[in-house]
Amino acid sequence: MNTNLNADDKVNFDDKLFALNIPGKVIEVTVAEAQELGAFEENALTEDEALEASDEIINDEE
Repeated sequence: MNTNLNADDKVNFDDKLFALNIPGKVIEVTVAEAQELGAFEENALTEDEALEASDEIINDEE
């Protein structure tokens, strides 16, 4: 993992990762850090896929 994504040299990327595990702790990350952590990966269902899945459940119950 690239730890040189940090715009703020005072805070180490590894320290931010550790702090993410502290309940209630708010951590600011750069866009590059967020991308490195997978924050912008989209793997949700489309609306059509969700409707198709719900139709299958309804049809199975009948």
